[in-house]
Amino acid sequence: PHHEDERRFVYDDAPRYAAALGGEGGGKSVAGIIKGLERLRRGMSGIMVSPDLPHFKRSLWPEFKRWCPWGEVLASHQYRGSFDWEPSQPFMLPFRNGATLLCGGIESPGSWEGPNVSWWLFDEARKHRDAQALKVLDGRARIAGPNGEPPQGIITTTPRMHWLYDYFGPLQEDDEFAAFKADSLVIRLLTADNEANLSEGFVEQRRQSLTEAEARVLLEAGWEDIDSADRFLPTMVLWDACREELPTLGQREPMVLAADAGVSSDCFGVVGVTRHPARHEDVAIRYVRKWEPKKGQALDFDAIQAEIERLFAAFNVIQFAYDPYQLHQMGSGFMQRGLVWASQFSQGGERLESDRGLLDLIQQRRIAHDGNADLRQHIDNADRKTDGDERRLRIVKRLSSKKIDLAVCAAMAAKRCLDLNL
Repeated sequence: PHHEDERRFVYDDAPRYAAALGGEGGGKSVAGIIKGLERLRRGMSGIMVSPDLPHFKRSLWPEFKRWCPWGEVLASHQYRGSFDWEPSQPFMLPFRNGATLLCGGIESPGSWEGPNVSWWLFDEARKHRDAQALKVLDGRARIAGPNGEPPQGIITTTPRMHWLYDYFGPLQEDDEFAAFKADSLVIRLLTADNEANLSEGFVEQRRQSLTEAEARVLLEAGWEDIDSADRFLPTMVLWDACREELPTLGQREPMVLAADAGVSSDCFGVVGVTRHPARHEDVAIRYVRKWEPKKGQALDFDAIQAEIERLFAAFNVIQFAYDPYQLHQMGSGFMQRGLVWASQFSQGGERLESDRGLLDLIQQRRIAHDGNADLRQHIDNADRKTDGDERRLRIVKRLSSKKIDLAVCAAMAAKRCLDLNL
């Protein structure tokens, strides 16, 4: 080990989660392999996976073959250690002491449900867009070792500002992953620390082709966003410039309501948009409401529906636009009861157009708002991804823990408001 933190990572059986965040060539995969071999040596079966099978074949498996004590593998399986053998599907490697190692790619996390083991290793987890693989693997580590060693999950990866940051980044205020972080060891392996095992001058030469931000991630294992997605707004000054005093919403003013809910039902947003009271070709945000459940509780959909129905009764709601994937039952229920024109909002092409439209409205100062703090935060949480020609884009989360529902609602409601002859 290069230092005490790495020694703890390799040899300690606690806490439950151990993550080695490393730069390119920092030795993180080797550290994870040696940690896994130590557990196998003591009779603990495990799982060793890469993000997908091609990555496993060209990266993790060749490195594992170099360190594996092939004399301890059952003779009938030692052929896997030969130079010309490579895996074509997941496989099991049995050892003489009764331990087994399940190997492969985890491109389909659900296919790994079933086996019960004492540990798992997930290499280069950053390549997965969400935490589903971690959740599946975590459920597999449920068998204590022969001497009572606790189950353990191992992550070896270069950092990335997505779900990895939520789980293994620094503790945040009101952090929903606080318990996970308290049961985790996170170490950092710099590329420079492993320079003795790299070509002479590699670190400085590699730095030449990187931006400063990229170097901090790829060489120093720092938390920094270097993905291709850009901030939805390059500066929040643009949003703040659209703030103005708006009159109280009149009972007869035509308004479009849009609703959006998170996939995990951790947030529900509603935004109401009208034509601007003084500039008819522009729009104005007249209603904003966000619901988030208390920790450990679910959203109260009865209360949410009651508030939406109150708006139908109190104001001239021309249309209720909603995401059909998340809110089909609510939207169709409103229609069946004759409460409102409830219209599905396609999350494909129409979403790309509405999200682009919201950006244009903000940049052209054609949308007015009263400075609602929740909506401002959701706008600030948003990144944008384009479809290649810059004419359409999608609002996406900068981090999986950050909410953007109100931003999506504003885009949906603004588009429908301008589409309708109001």
